[in-house]
Amino acid sequence: MTDIHTNSVVTFGDRRRAAPNESAVGDISPWEVLRGVWARKEIILCAFAGFMAIAILWLATATPTYTVEARVMLAPRAGEISTFDNENSPLLPDAQTVQTEIQLLTSRPLVARLITDLGLAGNPEFNPALRSPGLLGRIAIALGVRHHNSSTDIEDITNVVLSRLEVYQKTGSRVIAIVFTSADPRMAAIVPNRLAELYIAQQVEQRTGINSEATKWLAEQIEELRGKVQQSEAAVEAFRTKSGLFLTNGSTVPQQQLTELNTQLSTAEADRAATQAKLGNARELLASGNAVNSAAEVLQSPLIQNLRQQEVALRAQIAQLSETLLPTHPRLQESQANLADLELQIEKEVRKIIEALENEARVANARVNSLRASLTRLQRRMGQLNQDEVQLRALQRDADTNRALLESFLLRYQQANARAEADAQAANARIVSRAQQPTEPTFPRMSSALTFATVAGIIFAFLVTFLIEVFARGFRTGEQAERATGMPFLGLVPEAETRRGKTAPADDVLRDPSGPYSESIRALQGHVLLARVGDRRARTVLVTSATEGEGKTETAASLARIFALGGYRTIIVDADLRAASMHEALNIARRPGLADLLMSRAAFQHVIRKDSASPAHVLQAGTPLANPTAALASSQMLWVLNALQQTYDYVIIDSPAVLAAADAQVLAKFADVTVLVVRWSSTSRRMVARALKVLSAASSRRVGILLTRVNLRRYRRYGDEALQEYPAHLVHPRAAAR
Repeated sequence: MTDIHTNSVVTFGDRRRAAPNESAVGDISPWEVLRGVWARKEIILCAFAGFMAIAILWLATATPTYTVEARVMLAPRAGEISTFDNENSPLLPDAQTVQTEIQLLTSRPLVARLITDLGLAGNPEFNPALRSPGLLGRIAIALGVRHHNSSTDIEDITNVVLSRLEVYQKTGSRVIAIVFTSADPRMAAIVPNRLAELYIAQQVEQRTGINSEATKWLAEQIEELRGKVQQSEAAVEAFRTKSGLFLTNGSTVPQQQLTELNTQLSTAEADRAATQAKLGNARELLASGNAVNSAAEVLQSPLIQNLRQQEVALRAQIAQLSETLLPTHPRLQESQANLADLELQIEKEVRKIIEALENEARVANARVNSLRASLTRLQRRMGQLNQDEVQLRALQRDADTNRALLESFLLRYQQANARAEADAQAANARIVSRAQQPTEPTFPRMSSALTFATVAGIIFAFLVTFLIEVFARGFRTGEQAERATGMPFLGLVPEAETRRGKTAPADDVLRDPSGPYSESIRALQGHVLLARVGDRRARTVLVTSATEGEGKTETAASLARIFALGGYRTIIVDADLRAASMHEALNIARRPGLADLLMSRAAFQHVIRKDSASPAHVLQAGTPLANPTAALASSQMLWVLNALQQTYDYVIIDSPAVLAAADAQVLAKFADVTVLVVRWSSTSRRMVARALKVLSAASSRRVGILLTRVNLRRYRRYGDEALQEYPAHLVHPRAAAR
């Protein structure tokens, strides 16, 4: 009896691969993804057609809009009349100033003014209340869910206009672009132009308002200052009259009197000193016995000078007479008597001069004393006058200050009036480019939109297909199965139902022995025939799947019939004691089977029956058991398999799904070959990996992967190989005779 407990490695005759790795099943080959995407051409075409249909429908129903731009440049006006004498160039606006002006352009008051100016409240494009409600809106109004508003608040209209308005700074410049979008090309050009005009008019109004406020305030201040100047000047004159501090030549009368007295006193003192000096000199000459005739005052007297001349002449005559006459001569004596009279007269005159000097000295002294007295009195008065003058100067300063302030305000008032008149229309911005009415809509542009939609549609179609392909659940080629699982690939089984209607696949190998389905089962038979367990051929084949509905039962039934038709003694064992379906696959009645044999309720001759359509024998599942896993793992099951191997060449076992029950794991330990049936492009790769992991834990023997229910038309797009149908040729009698 053959020992089926051996752990020898089973080889299916193809190349070896690494053990299955659950983390590697998600690896995707880019080339396979591309081939998979191309294989789904119908999806690509449908996605592209749907996208283009939506795009064309949207283009046909979309309302065309027009976007127009106006440009305003910020720059202070140079050469204005009010600043023509300013040597400094005007300051250029910085980045913060430009951003501030942008905020002013988009301010709600200015936009509200624009709405009023252009009458946008009466335009349905900007006033939602004037728009006709759509189908859903009419239904909502009819049901009372929503009320139709006959008027819209200005704030709502402002929000609509602001949503269509874009204001931004042109890069690297002081130019502000005003962009507006509208369904009306005329309105698209009017709005930005009018907004720019209102913005500049607002600047002019602000400047005019500032000048008006300044002139008004200056006028009020001037009137007030005029009253203050009159009051302060009247107070100065009243105090001047009261104190007598009248100004003459820039100074008051008492100051002039004091100055004159000082001058006169100085002159009088100088005269007195000179007179006293002359008198003192004359007195010193008299006291010293010197001739006083040498005094300057005496020498300067005309009478004395005349007497001196007579004296000189008389002395010359006496000298001449003395040469010829004796001293006693009458003429000589007469001359001498005359000389004595002259000297006496001179002496009298000298004395008169001295008396005159004495009188002059007394007069000078008296004048000095008088001036000093007057000066003392005036100085006493000046003390009070100085206090009055301090108060007068204070009043005068107030008057001068008020007058200077009045003159300054008058000058500023004149400048403000001149600026208001000369620069009334000046602004720090100007329109450099006005918006022109467009002839074609900016959105949507049909040619560009169709081109973009075509490109986007192609990208969308390929992206959808790519995502479908990337997230596809199952294997589509044997190369994928081998690379992801590390197990040998045993072949492809086409989807028989698509070819034969509702005919059972196991019957297809009988009805069409040369068809693709039959050839695919023969390919699986070839792998089993080549499989080796150590030095012997594999005889026990376990057919299972990861989940239900993958075609394991029909594959096991078809494989058993192919072996039996090939002349091998074959039995198929339905080991799915939970949900037996082999009798349905073979179109036979349900009878007692494996469960009854394991429970010793029946013998082999009572449970093994011949297939009605082939030479194969069948061991059905039999009566359901409470614990099928324990029954399959029992020694009785081992004895049954050993007995079957001694009688049959091949034992085909149909087990439950691996992930549905532990039965397949138990049976894998007994079987020589395990075929894991995987539904093509459907069964999750991770579920297959988990199933292989469970089977590997039960036995070290390798598991073959068989892809079932393959759509041949789609498969030809994924794989280079394809199943071909070889028609059966009848042998001609003559050819047979030969």
